[in-house]
Amino acid sequence: MEAFTLFQKMSLLEPAVFVTATCLILSLTYGLYNLYLHPLAPYPGPILYSAYRLPYVITNIRGKLPFRVLDMHRTYGPVVRIAPNELAFTSPEAWNDIYGLQSDRVQNPKDEQAYTPGANNDSRETKGIVNANDVQHARLRRIYGQAFTQKAIEGLGDMLVKYANLLVEQLSLAIEKDDVQDLSAWFNYTTFDLTGEFSFGSAFHCLDSGGKSHFFLDTVLAGVVVGCQIWQLERYKLLTILQPVLSLFAGEAIKKQEMMGRYTQKVVDARLEEGYQVGRKDVLNYLLQNKKEEDQLERAELYENALTLVVAGSETTATLLTGVVYYLCRHADVLEKVQKEVRGAFEQGGEITPASVNELEYMIAVLAETLRIFPPSGFGFPRLISSKGGQSVAGGWVPEGTRCSIFHHAAYRYDEYFARPEDFVPERWLVNAPSEFKNDKREVVQPFMVGPRGCIGKGLAYAEMRILLAKMLWHFDFELADAAKQWHESLRAFLIWERTPLRVRLRKVQR
Repeated sequence: MEAFTLFQKMSLLEPAVFVTATCLILSLTYGLYNLYLHPLAPYPGPILYSAYRLPYVITNIRGKLPFRVLDMHRTYGPVVRIAPNELAFTSPEAWNDIYGLQSDRVQNPKDEQAYTPGANNDSRETKGIVNANDVQHARLRRIYGQAFTQKAIEGLGDMLVKYANLLVEQLSLAIEKDDVQDLSAWFNYTTFDLTGEFSFGSAFHCLDSGGKSHFFLDTVLAGVVVGCQIWQLERYKLLTILQPVLSLFAGEAIKKQEMMGRYTQKVVDARLEEGYQVGRKDVLNYLLQNKKEEDQLERAELYENALTLVVAGSETTATLLTGVVYYLCRHADVLEKVQKEVRGAFEQGGEITPASVNELEYMIAVLAETLRIFPPSGFGFPRLISSKGGQSVAGGWVPEGTRCSIFHHAAYRYDEYFARPEDFVPERWLVNAPSEFKNDKREVVQPFMVGPRGCIGKGLAYAEMRILLAKMLWHFDFELADAAKQWHESLRAFLIWERTPLRVRLRKVQR
C-alpha cells in the first residue's frame, strides 16, 4: 500500500520534473550557443552577460548598468559584449560608425526595445521626435530646427537673463530663512520654468512662487525612472502579460500622467489661440509662421513634442548644474579659481549676459570637465546595425542586427583615453593644457550625441548652463552641507540620473 502511494506521488511529480529538466536543458543550450556559436562569440565579455540577457536587465533595473559597463571595459578593453546580441564601445571613431551618416551604408536606427514607448504607448505610432522613425524624425527636426538656430538662441538672451536673475533673487530670499538649500531642486525649478516658457510660452512658476515644485515636474521625474525600470520587463513580454496586474497598483501614477497630458494640451491650445506674435521667442511662435502644407503639424504632434522639449531641455541642464556645484565644492582649489575668474570679469551682476560669459575660459573648462565626469546621461543609447551583412565599427566587423552603443559614463572615464580619469581637472580642457593631459582623447566626450539624432537643443543647453553658473558664482559662496556624503557616487543611473537632494550652504557675497 505504501509502495503504491509512493508510486502515485512520483507519477504526479514526473510532469513537473520533466518540464523543469527541459527548461534547464534549453536554457543551458541557449547559453552555450551564445558563448561559442553566436556571431558575437569572438568578442570579449563576462560569461553570464554574453550567455544571457537577464544579467543586463537586472543590473539595469537596479540603476547600476553604466557603472558595470565601465568595469567591463576596464577588464576586457574598448569593445565589450554586454549581452548576447549587444556590444559596447569606447573609441572616438565608434561615435560616427554607430550614430553618424556615411555614404556607403544605411543609417542605423534606434533600438525601440531600449526606450520607453511614447505617450500613446506605441512607438510605431508615436507623434514625438524621440521615438519617431528616421523619416518622421528628419521631418520633425527640420520643422523644429528653426527655433534652435544660432540666431534663434541669441534671441533668447533676455529670457535667459530673466530666469538667471530670478534664481538669484529667490535663493537670496530663501537663505535668509535657512542658509542650507537643495540646489538640485532649485536648478530643476529654474530650467523647468525656462523651458516651459520656451517650449509653449508658459512658465510653471516654480521660481516666482518661492521655490515650489509643480505636479508636472514631479510626475515627469518619477515617471522617467519608473518607466525605464518597468520597460525592462518587456524584454520577456512580461509587461504585456502583467499589464492588468500592474494597472491595479499604478492607478495614481496613471492619473497623474493623464493630468500631465491634459495640462500640456491646455497650455499648447492656449498658446495657439494667441497666434503668431512679432517678437515672441517661444517654439510655437516659430511654428505658427509656417505656411507650407508639409510643415503643418497635427495637434497630437504639438502636444507630445512640447512635452518632450520641456523634459529633455530642463532635466539634463539641471543635472549638469547640480553636478558642477557638487564637484566644485569637492575641489576647493578649482572653486576658488573659477570664482576669481567670474568675479574679476564683471563689476556688476548686470554685466553677466549670454554673450559675455562666453569669454570665461576657465568656467567653460569647468563645465566641460563636469560633462565628462558627470554627463547628464551616463547611459548608452543603442542602435541596430542595419547594413546588409553588417559593417565596420571602430575597425572591427559587426554583424547585421547587432545592438551597439557607447555608454557615456564608461567611455569618459576609460583609463586608456584620459590621464587621471577619476579626477576632476578642468585644466585638461584649456587651450594650453598641462602636458600631463596632452594625450587625452577629448573627442570621445559627446554628451549631446552625434549624427542626425544628435541633441537639437545643444546650443540652448550651453547658453543656459553658462549664464546660470556664472550668476551663481558671482552672487554666492557655497559649500556642501553634508561634506562627508558621496553624492554622485550614491546615485542610480537610468536613461537619466535619479538625483537625490544636494544640500548646499549658501552665503550671499557682500560688495
